[in-house]
Amino acid sequence: MKFLPLGLSMAVLMLSGCGSLPTDVLTSNMLSVAPQSDRDVLHPEWGDATIVARSGVEGPYGEKNAYQPHSLESFLAKNNLEYEVLPGGYKMIRLMDTIKFQTGSAQVSNQSAYWLNTIGRYIASQPGIDVVIDGHADSSGGSAFNDTLSMQRADAVKQRLVSNQVNKQLIFTRGYGETAPACSNSTTSGKACNRRAELRFILSTE
Repeated sequence: MKFLPLGLSMAVLMLSGCGSLPTDVLTSNMLSVAPQSDRDVLHPEWGDATIVARSGVEGPYGEKNAYQPHSLESFLAKNNLEYEVLPGGYKMIRLMDTIKFQTGSAQVSNQSAYWLNTIGRYIASQPGIDVVIDGHADSSGGSAFNDTLSMQRADAVKQRLVSNQVNKQLIFTRGYGETAPACSNSTTSGKACNRRAELRFILSTE
């Protein structure tokens, strides 16, 4: 008959009231099934703890857990385009880079047009990606004018994507006028920051 060391015997007696133990817990294999770390202690199956994948992407509420990176993220990273993964019921990615405009204009700047064309060609080749475009204006001009201008800016970005073969049925546009500034309108640089369009992508969960 085998006898357990006193310390192990006490451990068995203490654990016996906490639920069922592995069937071989009273054998010489006990050390192979015992918890090896604090994580194992949290999981009754001992050793089969689920490993939570991390995307390594910072969003507005910190790092997103249990998120499977989409190929779009790899594409954006490869092209040095900053983005964040947004929380919610859908996989959604927002570009940190924005499309820039001159005062009173809805023409996409040459600098923005280059990477927008690159994104357009990629999106056109990938199924299951919807695009949402938010147009914005600074505080120059009247509010009614800025409402219209912001919508024209969103439409200009849409047309740029469509010209790169993105399905227009998958593109949604919104205009916010001057109501959602990203920077202060009290400075020239702040107004330039607010003359923008923002892109976000809604990814299919299928």
